[in-house]
Amino acid sequence: MKPCLDSNCRQEGFTLLEVMMAMSLLAVVSLAAALLLLPILDEQHHTREVTRATGHTRAVLEELYSRTLEDLTNNQDGYLLASNWPKKGRQVFDESPTLLEMTDLSIPTLDVTVTDLEADPLEILLTVTWEGRDVGTTEHQFWVVRTR
Repeated sequence: MKPCLDSNCRQEGFTLLEVMMAMSLLAVVSLAAALLLLPILDEQHHTREVTRATGHTRAVLEELYSRTLEDLTNNQDGYLLASNWPKKGRQVFDESPTLLEMTDLSIPTLDVTVTDLEADPLEILLTVTWEGRDVGTTEHQFWVVRTR
C-alpha cells in the first residue's frame, strides 16, 4: 500500500473521536434500556410470589369447600383443628416438605383459624404469609363461611 502524499487523496476509516462518540452514545442508550427493565423485572418477581401463594391458598380453599362439616370439625383429626395448622409449601398438598422448604421464608405459610368449632355459621380465617424479596413480609387473609 502506497502512502498518500497527494492532498486530494482521502484515507478510509474512522477517527478516534468518532469511535469514542459512538461508544458513549451506545453506553447511554444501554443504560436507559437497563433502567427501564429493572422495574419490570421486580414486578415480574412479585407477581411470581403472589401466584405461588395464590396456588397454595386455592388448594386450601378447595379443601374447605369440598369437605363436609363433620370432616372439618371432628375432634379426632378434623381439618380445622389447631394441630393441623400452620402448613407450609408441600404440606398444603399433604406431602412431606424438605428442610430447605421449611426454612425458606419466600415459600408461603398458610394458617387456618376458627374461633368456635360449634358456631353456626362457621367462620374460618385463612391467612397466607410469605417473605417477599422487595416488599418484606406479605400477608393476605381470606374469610370462609360455612353453615351447618
